[in-house]
Amino acid sequence: MDIGLRHLRYFLVLAEEQHFTWAADRLGVSQPTLSRHIRRLEDVLGRPLLDRSTRHPRLTEEGSRLRAELQLLLPRLETALRPAEPQSTLRLGYAWGFPLRLGRRAQATLEERYLVPVRVVRREDRTAGLREGSVDAALLWGTVRDPRMVTTEILREPYIAAVSRRSTLATRERVGWRDVGRRCLVVDTVSGTLTPGDWPADATPEIGEETANIEEYLHAVAARRGVGVLPASVAAQHPDPDILYLPLTGAPEAVLTYAYPRADPHPYAATLGSVLRQGPDGERSGRVRGAGAGDRGGKVGSRRG
Repeated sequence: MDIGLRHLRYFLVLAEEQHFTWAADRLGVSQPTLSRHIRRLEDVLGRPLLDRSTRHPRLTEEGSRLRAELQLLLPRLETALRPAEPQSTLRLGYAWGFPLRLGRRAQATLEERYLVPVRVVRREDRTAGLREGSVDAALLWGTVRDPRMVTTEILREPYIAAVSRRSTLATRERVGWRDVGRRCLVVDTVSGTLTPGDWPADATPEIGEETANIEEYLHAVAARRGVGVLPASVAAQHPDPDILYLPLTGAPEAVLTYAYPRADPHPYAATLGSVLRQGPDGERSGRVRGAGAGDRGGKVGSRRG
């Protein structure tokens, strides 16, 4: 059977995206290359995995079964074949914004108190590389519901609206959650957590542009493709001369979650979680204080510039 891990990985990403262009972009390959690998997998298995009769490919019954199997088996197989690293190194993944004060204090504690090096790794992925096994633990924005992971809520903080300085919203002191619902929204389809479905049914925003990482996200906001919504600390880490960050009223809170695999975890994964829960000042964390952007209800950045 002339099938490699690449064929399986490509199929799993396509099964998640259900869109050849999006999946190819996420994998960093051309669409013909992705299609060729999927066709090869189907030829070897002798049955179709996708229904291509619609605009977006849908999984056949066999495709759904294979996806369910690979979601469990592929990460473990890739982990088993990965070149060994020093056992003590813990790879901590993140996708959007790393909580600088809390995260770096926890990193220092693990390294100084337990002599365990922590390597912080950015991955453009919904689980920051955790599901595919490229990291040992991850800090993720949003609530994580996956029985294969141990998850802990680390903190909650306000969301911030990101608007172009050329937008009519730039004249306001703050923006309401429902106000955003009457605008176009910039959505990160790879690692973002918010979608139009998070707004009320009578105030659901349209998607102005879809992006794949925080840099593309901010470029789209600056170009007036739509309004962005970011956790306050993430906004504080990404100042932009063409963007205003405004307090967002009536919005749900942003949740930061720590996660690691339930099966075969890093020996110090649980320990790092305990350190993170203590908060930046050695106290149990919860609602963030002094998050940066908007923690006093004011704007980030001046109108000038």
